[in-house]
Amino acid sequence: MKISGIPLPADVPQVAWPEIVGVAERTPGKEALVTPTERLNFGELVARVYQSQRLLASLGVTAGDRLVVLLGNEWPYPILYWAALASGIIFVPLNVRLVSAEIAPILAQVDPRLIVAEDRFAGQVPQGWTKRLIRFEDFRPRLAAQPYNPMPPMTVSPGDPAVILYTSGTTGTPKGVVLSHLNIAVQFYQASRALVAMKPEDRIISLYPIFHTAQHVFLQAPMTIGATAVVDEFHPARVLPLIERENISIFFGVPAMYHILLQHREFSAENFPHIRILTYGASVMPKETIQSIRTRFPNAEIRNLYGQTENSPAVSGLDNDFALTKPGSVGLPLPGMTISIQDDQGHEVGAGVVGEVVTQGINLMQGYYKKPDAFREAVRDGWYHTGDLGYLDEEGFLYIIDRKKDMIIRGGQNIYPAEIENVLYTHADIVECAVIGLPHPIYGEEVAAIVVRRAGSSLTEEAVRAHVKGQVAHYKEPVQVRFVDELPHNASGKILKRVLRELGGQGAL
Repeated sequence: MKISGIPLPADVPQVAWPEIVGVAERTPGKEALVTPTERLNFGELVARVYQSQRLLASLGVTAGDRLVVLLGNEWPYPILYWAALASGIIFVPLNVRLVSAEIAPILAQVDPRLIVAEDRFAGQVPQGWTKRLIRFEDFRPRLAAQPYNPMPPMTVSPGDPAVILYTSGTTGTPKGVVLSHLNIAVQFYQASRALVAMKPEDRIISLYPIFHTAQHVFLQAPMTIGATAVVDEFHPARVLPLIERENISIFFGVPAMYHILLQHREFSAENFPHIRILTYGASVMPKETIQSIRTRFPNAEIRNLYGQTENSPAVSGLDNDFALTKPGSVGLPLPGMTISIQDDQGHEVGAGVVGEVVTQGINLMQGYYKKPDAFREAVRDGWYHTGDLGYLDEEGFLYIIDRKKDMIIRGGQNIYPAEIENVLYTHADIVECAVIGLPHPIYGEEVAAIVVRRAGSSLTEEAVRAHVKGQVAHYKEPVQVRFVDELPHNASGKILKRVLRELGGQGAL
């Protein structure tokens, strides 16, 4: 079975930067970007982009060159992002959590003309690349000295590469995903209209790591329609005052963020009446958590989104009307996208049958940078194989069961960890959890639950087992329960089960 989104309208923008220029011409004084240290209206944002274009050109960075940045959740990132795209430069943001040894092979692959890094991250740049490094503390005064009058428009083709985004590497070595100007411009359209239903008057908070592809939905996309993006980092004590102070109307968070915020009674419509949309993604949200959000914000819309970096990133979205009637679903494909469920032989399966989620459409990446073999492995016969297990119901709604590589096989029986995790999350003392398979001499694997308890809780292993008992089949019940202070996450907020399996195999859990 497969399902396609509605066709894209003929007037969808093919290149994104002119959309920002158009907003600035119409409403130059409207606030565009708020960060911990800056507030920029659209006129100021575009002027600063023009300055950045001039400075990059003076440093010898021209169309087709790669610009690598190591920047935190602050104003330099979006300014350099737009400056690169406006100049035909390929923008390459790196995960600021990477160490020098992890950055070295990426730099060797992309061969950047210039690296811009905040002072706090500059030490992570390998020694052999420091001649191409400029610290932002040195970059900033040179930027301020540049004229800010308009730059001549750069001719950029929709198919030209715009960004290279390195995957977070939940399953191994990161790969550079090449997205074109068309990929990005279409995603901005899909995100602002079909996926999140943004309005120019919205104020959207962006707490995700800024180098992550989700920012194509929650940072850059709002600007293209004249909405305001508020950028910060996720610190529970700071987020709630920030939401109130900035009159946030659209909030995005991964399930872990919601689990934390729901521990605070003040996270409710009574205190934040201006929130009209609550969105989530990156992993499955338990129905009970969705119900808690609905109870706290009865009049707000709840929207789910699903995708991968390789798809720019969003593929599908679940509208508010189905938030509770189709729990666990990630919705219908976005305009221009098709989703199919296939078995291990590449054949489509019927409604309700679990298989691998594969996608096709306008959002699909151009390739993995300098890794054609990896691209051919991931994209076969025009279909991108996501590595996710899921199914389509009779109405074409997509449900994600689990990562294919996370599935547990116990005595020949398939066990999907997310099913057990959903049960665990119904316990009031469980803040976060992960279910993994650990080696077993007879069954091959056994089920283990790794649990983060609520602060002050005295939850025991026996209580966890008792909570699960009877809610799933006996062979799915956790044989082991381990308590930890925190779970390992990648930059997108996904739990790194690969790391947990390694630790468990070493007896370190």
